[in-house]
Amino acid sequence: MAKTSKVIFLIIVLIAVLGVVSFLTKSSNSLPDNQISKEEQAFNDSGQAKAILDETDLWKIYEDKDAGFSIKYPGDINFGTDQGAGPYMLFIESKNVDSLEGTMGYDKETALKNMASLESGQYGQNVDFPLESSKTLKKIGSTNAQEFMVLARFEVCDVTFERKLYFFNNNYQLVITLSGPKDSFIAGGPEYFTTDKENCGDEKIWNFEKQNQFYNDLKNNKAPQIIQDWFNIFDKIIGTVEIYNKENSPDFALLQGKWVSLGDANSKIEFNNAKKIDYYQDEKLSEDNFEIQDGKYLVVGSGENEFKYEITELTDKNLTMIYLSRGNTLKYQKSE
Repeated sequence: MAKTSKVIFLIIVLIAVLGVVSFLTKSSNSLPDNQISKEEQAFNDSGQAKAILDETDLWKIYEDKDAGFSIKYPGDINFGTDQGAGPYMLFIESKNVDSLEGTMGYDKETALKNMASLESGQYGQNVDFPLESSKTLKKIGSTNAQEFMVLARFEVCDVTFERKLYFFNNNYQLVITLSGPKDSFIAGGPEYFTTDKENCGDEKIWNFEKQNQFYNDLKNNKAPQIIQDWFNIFDKIIGTVEIYNKENSPDFALLQGKWVSLGDANSKIEFNNAKKIDYYQDEKLSEDNFEIQDGKYLVVGSGENEFKYEITELTDKNLTMIYLSRGNTLKYQKSE
């Protein structure tokens, strides 16, 4: 009987200990509601936090206010001093046309000619060393740009992988370049390369007769995957470019009124004079002052309760904003 009592006692103790552990675990995982602001909780409840439309909504944003443009790019891209984990390098060059003294066509005289050509819908003069078959007149909003690929420069042994977008805005010359890793691409697509022992030794160089095939394979999504991914991500990055200036800045009088979220019809916002009001299922969640900064930013509230959005589209029927704290794209339609 004594042994039985001891066993029962140990079982009771074990159950009690497990109960305490369970309680502590639940307590540690339950944060009180007052850990976040009232406005943040309202944002979470509204369904807007789920409005991630595509992968670019989570990308980083680069903006040049003087040149009047912005662009998004994946977080693993190597960008300037911002070193990512990916294999690609993204370069953005922005220079006032009046100060241009570059080479390879990146000079003031060529820029002025190309500004006029692009304005009239023509490709214009070459800059850099474009592969002829890759030269494309690209439309970015209402702005024309040169898009091309550089595969080699200066000498027979050079192998380069660069896709470029070249355009002008606010009297600035803008060049966006995405370069790929040479050694990995050569190893991944050996069919496009050869050797020239006399000039380049055993180093792999372009089979120049296959450069056009290389570009066409990429265009038709038939290239080796390691190279195709680089080609495709450039198109996605360029698709995020926003160009703006004083002439096409939004008419913020159009903000006034009520808007319904396209991501969640229960979520609505209203701009009433200098107030922004948020509703969910027709219940008011928050109300605060707002102002417009730098011609395109909506700033609601102040201090710790400040919320900042970038307005990327504003018409009498549609409103698109990026909630900069999270990168969410929020789309609305004017309420009838």
